[in-house]
Amino acid sequence: AARGRDHLRQPSRSDTSLPPLLQYARGDGPRARVARSAPRGARRRLTRPLHRGRILAWTALIALLAIPSYALRFDGRLTGLQPDDFFKYSTAIAAISVDAVLLLIVLLIARGLPLRETFALRAPSSWGRALLIGVATLVAAYTISYLEVTLVSGAGREQGVPEFWDPTRLGAWAANLFAIAVFVPIFEESLCRGLGFALFEPLGAQVAVLVTAVAFTLAHGVIVDIPVILATGIGLGYMRASTGRIYPCIALHGFFNGFGLVVAALVARG
Repeated sequence: AARGRDHLRQPSRSDTSLPPLLQYARGDGPRARVARSAPRGARRRLTRPLHRGRILAWTALIALLAIPSYALRFDGRLTGLQPDDFFKYSTAIAAISVDAVLLLIVLLIARGLPLRETFALRAPSSWGRALLIGVATLVAAYTISYLEVTLVSGAGREQGVPEFWDPTRLGAWAANLFAIAVFVPIFEESLCRGLGFALFEPLGAQVAVLVTAVAFTLAHGVIVDIPVILATGIGLGYMRASTGRIYPCIALHGFFNGFGLVVAALVARG
Protein backbone atom coordinates (compact mmCIF):
# COMPACT_ATOMS: atom_id res chain seq x y z
CA ALA A 1 0.00 0.00 0.00
CA ALA A 2 2.82 2.32 0.88
CA ARG A 3 4.43 1.57 -2.43
CA GLY A 4 1.15 2.35 -4.19
CA ARG A 5 1.05 5.78 -2.58
CA ASP A 6 4.56 6.67 -3.68
CA HIS A 7 3.23 8.54 -6.69
CA LEU A 8 1.23 10.81 -4.35
CA ARG A 9 4.16 11.97 -2.25
CA GLN A 10 5.45 15.57 -2.54
CA PRO A 11 8.64 15.84 -4.57
CA SER A 12 11.74 16.71 -2.60
CA ARG A 13 13.76 19.89 -3.15
CA SER A 14 16.32 17.85 -5.05
CA ASP A 15 13.76 16.29 -7.41
CA THR A 16 15.18 16.55 -10.93
CA SER A 17 11.74 17.22 -12.43
CA LEU A 18 11.49 20.64 -10.77
CA PRO A 19 14.38 22.66 -12.25
CA PRO A 20 12.84 22.98 -15.75
CA LEU A 21 9.60 24.31 -14.24
CA LEU A 22 11.48 26.73 -12.03
CA GLN A 23 13.60 27.81 -14.97
CA TYR A 24 10.54 28.82 -16.95
CA ALA A 25 9.25 30.80 -13.99
CA ARG A 26 12.58 32.58 -13.57
CA GLY A 27 12.93 33.19 -17.28
CA ASP A 28 16.17 31.24 -17.68
CA GLY A 29 14.92 28.02 -19.27
CA PRO A 30 14.84 26.99 -22.95
CA ARG A 31 11.96 29.39 -23.62
CA ALA A 32 14.16 32.25 -22.48
CA ARG A 33 17.01 31.52 -24.89
CA VAL A 34 15.89 34.28 -27.23
CA ALA A 35 15.77 36.79 -24.40
CA ARG A 36 19.18 35.65 -23.16
CA SER A 37 20.64 36.10 -26.60
CA ALA A 38 19.56 39.76 -26.72
CA PRO A 39 22.29 42.34 -26.13
CA ARG A 40 22.88 43.02 -22.47
CA GLY A 41 22.32 46.75 -22.98
CA ALA A 42 18.94 46.14 -24.64
CA ARG A 43 17.79 43.86 -21.80
CA ARG A 44 18.89 46.45 -19.26
CA ARG A 45 16.91 49.19 -21.05
CA LEU A 46 13.78 47.06 -21.14
CA THR A 47 13.95 46.47 -17.41
CA ARG A 48 14.60 50.09 -16.42
CA PRO A 49 11.71 51.72 -14.57
CA LEU A 50 9.78 54.58 -16.15
CA HIS A 51 10.21 57.56 -13.82
CA ARG A 52 6.88 59.29 -14.40
CA GLY A 53 7.45 61.97 -11.78
CA ARG A 54 10.82 62.89 -13.25
CA ILE A 55 9.35 62.86 -16.77
CA LEU A 56 6.67 65.28 -15.61
CA ALA A 57 9.27 67.59 -14.06
CA TRP A 58 11.45 67.39 -17.18
CA THR A 59 8.46 68.20 -19.40
CA ALA A 60 7.61 71.16 -17.18
CA LEU A 61 11.15 72.49 -17.62
CA ILE A 62 10.87 72.21 -21.41
CA ALA A 63 7.53 74.03 -21.23
CA LEU A 64 9.14 76.73 -19.07
CA LEU A 65 11.63 77.33 -21.87
CA ALA A 66 9.20 77.04 -24.79
CA ILE A 67 5.93 78.70 -23.76
CA PRO A 68 7.24 82.21 -22.91
CA SER A 69 9.36 82.25 -26.08
CA TYR A 70 6.47 81.30 -28.35
CA ALA A 71 4.08 83.65 -26.55
CA LEU A 72 6.42 86.59 -27.12
CA ARG A 73 7.19 85.51 -30.68
CA PHE A 74 3.54 85.23 -31.70
CA ASP A 75 2.93 88.58 -30.05
CA GLY A 76 5.69 90.08 -32.16
CA ARG A 77 7.84 91.04 -29.19
CA LEU A 78 10.54 88.40 -29.61
CA THR A 79 12.84 88.73 -32.59
CA GLY A 80 15.87 86.86 -31.27
CA LEU A 81 19.33 88.21 -30.57
CA GLN A 82 20.35 91.30 -32.46
CA PRO A 83 23.72 91.25 -34.28
CA ASP A 84 25.17 93.79 -31.87
CA ASP A 85 24.30 91.57 -28.89
CA PHE A 86 27.20 89.25 -29.67
CA PHE A 87 29.61 92.09 -28.92
CA LYS A 88 28.26 92.70 -25.42
CA TYR A 89 29.53 91.06 -22.23
CA SER A 90 26.01 91.26 -20.81
CA THR A 91 24.77 88.80 -23.43
CA ALA A 92 27.32 86.15 -22.44
CA ILE A 93 26.79 86.75 -18.72
CA ALA A 94 23.01 86.43 -19.06
CA ALA A 95 23.26 83.24 -21.13
CA ILE A 96 25.68 81.55 -18.74
CA SER A 97 23.80 82.66 -15.61
CA VAL A 98 20.39 81.50 -16.83
CA ASP A 99 21.68 78.19 -18.16
CA ALA A 100 23.63 77.56 -14.95
CA VAL A 101 20.41 77.85 -12.94
CA LEU A 102 18.58 75.61 -15.39
CA LEU A 103 21.41 73.06 -15.25
CA LEU A 104 21.02 72.93 -11.48
CA ILE A 105 17.31 72.22 -11.97
CA VAL A 106 18.21 69.38 -14.34
CA LEU A 107 20.53 67.93 -11.70
CA LEU A 108 17.79 68.24 -9.07
CA ILE A 109 15.37 66.31 -11.29
CA ALA A 110 18.03 63.62 -11.72
CA ARG A 111 18.82 63.49 -8.01
CA GLY A 112 18.93 59.89 -6.80
CA LEU A 113 19.73 58.46 -10.23
CA PRO A 114 23.22 57.19 -11.12
CA LEU A 115 24.71 60.30 -12.74
CA ARG A 116 27.31 58.58 -14.95
CA GLU A 117 24.69 56.29 -16.45
CA THR A 118 21.91 58.89 -16.64
CA PHE A 119 24.07 61.51 -18.35
CA ALA A 120 26.20 58.97 -20.28
CA LEU A 121 29.42 60.43 -18.88
CA ARG A 122 31.87 58.07 -20.53
CA ALA A 123 34.17 58.40 -23.51
CA PRO A 124 32.77 56.69 -26.64
CA SER A 125 34.27 53.38 -27.67
CA SER A 126 34.61 54.69 -31.23
CA TRP A 127 35.19 58.36 -31.99
CA GLY A 128 35.22 57.42 -35.68
CA ARG A 129 31.55 56.42 -35.61
CA ALA A 130 30.71 59.56 -33.68
CA LEU A 131 32.59 61.65 -36.25
CA LEU A 132 30.71 60.01 -39.12
CA ILE A 133 27.34 60.72 -37.50
CA GLY A 134 28.43 64.26 -36.70
CA VAL A 135 29.46 65.02 -40.28
CA ALA A 136 26.18 63.60 -41.62
CA THR A 137 24.22 65.71 -39.13
CA LEU A 138 26.07 68.89 -40.06
CA VAL A 139 25.61 68.28 -43.79
CA ALA A 140 21.88 67.71 -43.30
CA ALA A 141 21.47 70.77 -41.05
CA TYR A 142 23.41 73.13 -43.31
CA THR A 143 21.61 71.83 -46.41
CA ILE A 144 18.23 72.43 -44.79
CA SER A 145 19.38 75.86 -43.64
CA TYR A 146 20.46 76.76 -47.18
CA LEU A 147 17.18 75.57 -48.68
CA GLU A 148 15.27 77.44 -46.01
CA VAL A 149 16.95 80.75 -46.82
CA THR A 150 16.73 80.13 -50.57
CA LEU A 151 13.15 78.91 -50.88
CA VAL A 152 11.30 80.71 -48.09
CA SER A 153 10.78 84.29 -49.22
CA GLY A 154 11.64 86.84 -46.55
CA ALA A 155 12.48 84.20 -43.97
CA GLY A 156 14.51 85.88 -41.28
CA ARG A 157 16.88 83.59 -39.40
CA GLU A 158 15.86 83.23 -35.76
CA GLN A 159 19.21 81.75 -34.78
CA GLY A 160 21.28 84.26 -36.71
CA VAL A 161 24.81 85.57 -36.19
CA PRO A 162 26.29 89.06 -36.65
CA GLU A 163 27.12 90.05 -40.20
CA PHE A 164 29.76 92.57 -39.19
CA TRP A 165 32.99 92.56 -37.19
CA ASP A 166 34.00 94.94 -34.42
CA PRO A 167 37.67 94.38 -33.45
CA THR A 168 37.36 96.89 -30.59
CA ARG A 169 35.06 94.46 -28.76
CA LEU A 170 36.98 91.24 -29.31
CA GLY A 171 36.81 90.30 -25.62
CA ALA A 172 33.01 90.44 -25.54
CA TRP A 173 32.81 88.46 -28.77
CA ALA A 174 35.10 85.76 -27.31
CA ALA A 175 32.95 85.62 -24.17
CA ASN A 176 29.86 85.05 -26.28
CA LEU A 177 31.67 82.41 -28.32
CA PHE A 178 32.46 80.56 -25.08
CA ALA A 179 28.86 80.89 -23.95
CA ILE A 180 27.21 79.53 -27.10
CA ALA A 181 29.89 77.01 -28.11
CA VAL A 182 30.79 75.59 -24.70
CA PHE A 183 28.42 76.36 -21.84
CA VAL A 184 25.10 76.36 -23.70
CA PRO A 185 25.81 72.96 -25.34
CA ILE A 186 26.71 71.47 -21.95
CA PHE A 187 23.36 72.56 -20.51
CA GLU A 188 21.20 71.71 -23.52
CA GLU A 189 22.78 68.29 -24.03
CA SER A 190 22.48 67.50 -20.33
CA LEU A 191 18.81 68.45 -20.55
CA CYS A 192 17.96 66.57 -23.76
CA ARG A 193 20.50 63.87 -24.65
CA GLY A 194 21.42 63.39 -20.99
CA LEU A 195 18.46 63.33 -18.60
CA GLY A 196 15.72 63.46 -21.25
CA PHE A 197 17.13 60.57 -23.26
CA ALA A 198 17.62 58.46 -20.12
CA LEU A 199 14.05 59.07 -18.96
CA PHE A 200 12.47 58.03 -22.27
CA GLU A 201 14.93 55.26 -23.20
CA PRO A 202 12.85 52.57 -21.42
CA LEU A 203 10.23 53.19 -24.14
CA GLY A 204 12.84 52.50 -26.82
CA ALA A 205 15.76 54.35 -28.34
CA GLN A 206 13.67 55.64 -31.25
CA VAL A 207 11.15 57.18 -28.87
CA ALA A 208 13.94 58.79 -26.86
CA VAL A 209 15.55 60.24 -30.01
CA LEU A 210 12.28 61.67 -31.33
CA VAL A 211 10.94 63.04 -28.04
CA THR A 212 14.19 64.77 -27.13
CA ALA A 213 14.57 66.19 -30.66
CA VAL A 214 11.08 67.72 -30.55
CA ALA A 215 11.67 69.05 -27.03
CA PHE A 216 15.03 70.45 -28.13
CA THR A 217 13.32 72.30 -30.98
CA LEU A 218 10.49 73.66 -28.84
CA ALA A 219 12.90 74.82 -26.15
CA HIS A 220 14.54 77.11 -28.73
CA GLY A 221 11.23 78.85 -29.36
CA VAL A 222 11.74 78.92 -33.13
CA ILE A 223 9.30 78.84 -36.03
CA VAL A 224 11.21 79.46 -39.25
CA ASP A 225 14.21 77.50 -37.97
CA ILE A 226 12.17 74.46 -36.87
CA PRO A 227 13.47 72.21 -39.72
CA VAL A 228 17.11 73.05 -38.97
CA ILE A 229 16.87 72.66 -35.20
CA LEU A 230 14.75 69.49 -35.47
CA ALA A 231 17.18 67.86 -37.90
CA THR A 232 20.07 68.76 -35.61
CA GLY A 233 18.21 67.35 -32.62
CA ILE A 234 17.52 64.07 -34.41
CA GLY A 235 21.18 63.79 -35.40
CA LEU A 236 22.31 64.47 -31.84
CA GLY A 237 19.82 61.92 -30.50
CA TYR A 238 20.98 59.29 -32.97
CA MET A 239 24.56 59.99 -31.94
CA ARG A 240 23.60 59.53 -28.28
CA ALA A 241 21.78 56.27 -29.05
CA SER A 242 24.59 54.92 -31.23
CA THR A 243 27.56 55.80 -29.03
CA GLY A 244 25.83 55.59 -25.66
CA ARG A 245 27.76 58.70 -24.64
CA ILE A 246 27.03 62.41 -24.30
CA TYR A 247 30.50 63.85 -24.96
CA PRO A 248 30.26 63.53 -28.77
CA CYS A 249 26.86 65.26 -28.61
CA ILE A 250 28.33 68.19 -26.67
CA ALA A 251 31.22 68.42 -29.14
CA LEU A 252 28.92 68.39 -32.18
CA HIS A 253 26.53 70.88 -30.61
CA GLY A 254 29.39 73.19 -29.68
CA PHE A 255 30.87 73.00 -33.16
CA PHE A 256 27.49 73.72 -34.77
CA ASN A 257 26.95 76.79 -32.57
CA GLY A 258 30.49 78.13 -32.75
CA PHE A 259 31.15 77.49 -36.43
CA GLY A 260 28.54 79.97 -37.60
CA LEU A 261 29.80 82.71 -35.31
CA VAL A 262 33.44 82.21 -36.34
CA VAL A 263 32.67 82.05 -40.06
CA ALA A 264 30.52 85.18 -39.82
CA ALA A 265 33.41 87.01 -38.15
CA LEU A 266 35.90 85.86 -40.80
CA VAL A 267 33.60 86.84 -43.66
CA ALA A 268 32.87 90.23 -42.11
CA ARG A 269 36.59 90.91 -41.72
CA GLY A 270 37.06 90.25 -45.41
